[in-house]
Amino acid sequence: MSNPLTVQPGPANRPGETSIASPPPPHGKTALPAPAKVIRASLRYSIKDALWWSVMQGAGASYVLPFVVLEGSGLFRLAALAGLPALATGLVQWSGANVVDRLHRRNRIIVSGASLQALSWFVFAAAIFLPFNIGYWVMLTTFIGYVAAGAFPLPAWQSLMGDLVPEHRRGRYFGLRNSLSGAVQMGAFLVAGWWLTFCEHENTLGLFGLSSLSFGFFTLFVLAGITRGMSAYYLSRVYDPVYKPEPSDRFTLLEFIRRAPRAHFGRFVIYCGLVHLAFGFNGPFFGWYLLRELGYSPGQFAVVITVSLLAGVLSQPLWGRLSDRMGSKYVLAIGGNAIVFTPLVLLLCGSFWQFTLAMIYDGVAGAAFTIAIGNYFFDVVTPPKRARCVAYNTLFLSLGGLLGAFAGATVATVLPTPFVVGNITVSHPFALMLICSAVVRLMASLLLLSTFDEFRLRRPQFS
Repeated sequence: MSNPLTVQPGPANRPGETSIASPPPPHGKTALPAPAKVIRASLRYSIKDALWWSVMQGAGASYVLPFVVLEGSGLFRLAALAGLPALATGLVQWSGANVVDRLHRRNRIIVSGASLQALSWFVFAAAIFLPFNIGYWVMLTTFIGYVAAGAFPLPAWQSLMGDLVPEHRRGRYFGLRNSLSGAVQMGAFLVAGWWLTFCEHENTLGLFGLSSLSFGFFTLFVLAGITRGMSAYYLSRVYDPVYKPEPSDRFTLLEFIRRAPRAHFGRFVIYCGLVHLAFGFNGPFFGWYLLRELGYSPGQFAVVITVSLLAGVLSQPLWGRLSDRMGSKYVLAIGGNAIVFTPLVLLLCGSFWQFTLAMIYDGVAGAAFTIAIGNYFFDVVTPPKRARCVAYNTLFLSLGGLLGAFAGATVATVLPTPFVVGNITVSHPFALMLICSAVVRLMASLLLLSTFDEFRLRRPQFS
């Protein structure tokens, strides 16, 4: 048994820094460990949950924006559909962290959120029968509710998974989990895209008063509701250790904001928020550019996105093992710098095959970034503080995504094209979005990526 007077923090704070989430004493805050077979079973159930969730994500959630695009919505409606649910994510997680601290039962919250998400898909599918000017607002409201239902339990889920997954195997476990779920999501997304292409050219599928294409979307949204219900079932089988945070583990949002610039975790959150601001400039509008501006079919759109998913699936285990060996910050530095160039690579694309090749790069770079930020969060935040830190982190990410989406729509709408800067001529609004995204990503990397340290591999002891 370890010495109860010994604390093992992460890297010592620099002069003037504050520790938002230093590791806890090994007594008084964590429950007795569960039997190993219970933990192993729970981790298998978590993987099954991820597989069913991936079908919902690939065949349902990934086609919400394409549905709105194909119905003829403008850029600000797309920005609202991408940004407002993201804002709801941050706000509900803020309250979700408080609920977790009071109930002490995390899995009830998680299963309830998944069940509400499953039900919301049937409302979403029903909205297809309404005239689009009315149906859009029903879909927007429902989608905000859907995202909020998934976001509210996220602090509880990350706190729970942080307790269940052994620290030395986090990179490997989440690399495997993400790879399997990514493969299923990729397959579901690709099949759904070609299903929509088939529906687009097969007029006999226009049932229940819908066009053939609308009927195709209807079946996808119903399928998403069913598969999320299966996901909720497997979530209910996951073991939930006793969770008893101490009053000292609580801190307000204002306290977090005030201390963030002086703490490793605070600077990490600011960095991630800026990166999501950059993502918002172009991410919500990629489908609009391919489907409407370039005239790609849903099947071609699915292929372009699937290539990125495939590259991420194949590289996730490698990044996970590298994270376990070299540290999460090492992989984050690779991924964080690599994603700077993704918009610039897309800027050079003009054909279907060029976009396909560019998305391979996007998938590999994005996989490194995604797995590194997830593992770094577990490394730097102590178990009793995880739920609250998840909420505050997500609030910054959501605000970044919201501001980025509306900024991207504004740039594309206000600035004239062709836009001339010196000897460079920008001929399309989406190119302006990509340039702005690259600039913000570069600023985030240059200013913040070096300001927080590795926590997993360097742990001096202080008595």
